[in-house]
Amino acid sequence: ERNQPNPRKLTSPSGHKVLVGRNRRDNEAICFLLSKPTDIWMHSRGCPGAHVLLCNRRGGPEVKDEDLQFAADLAAFYSDARTETRAKITTAESKHITKPRGAPMGAVSVRQEGKTLVGRPDDVAPDLKEAREKSGVAWDEMGYRKLGTRAKNKKRTASVEKARKEKNREEAKGKNKRRKRKEEQ
Repeated sequence: ERNQPNPRKLTSPSGHKVLVGRNRRDNEAICFLLSKPTDIWMHSRGCPGAHVLLCNRRGGPEVKDEDLQFAADLAAFYSDARTETRAKITTAESKHITKPRGAPMGAVSVRQEGKTLVGRPDDVAPDLKEAREKSGVAWDEMGYRKLGTRAKNKKRTASVEKARKEKNREEAKGKNKRRKRKEEQ
């Protein structure tokens, strides 16, 4: 029972089931056990995150743009891009998802990409944000956990990179001043 996949199950605005992986095992199950060829798979581009599956079953309602946006927002929210205002989301039909030989659990390759969507992590339902904070994983706007540790594999944005360079520059200036004072004595 412990090793069974247990993805989050949500419902899109027009009633489609949306599955969101909680870990590598869930991501693997979403791609290869729970998906049908007509489903739409999503993942945040350029950073680690959950695999999201928008279930599109035959005979069910048609997938609308708002359903795609809902799933894209979830893919952005459950990834390391959650602190960004916008994140690019890769989509593909699940029949185009394959597992490379010898790849670790949860790693996939996409044979044929669909269109790229823009996910907005701030647009997810407030109850999902509260649940995330209650679980002890809260993030500030710089991508740091509120406990003070940095997110793994954090996607470097221009502002984060600029702040890091400025800090390094200040440290270098401080060292040069100390060196000059030592030489004067």
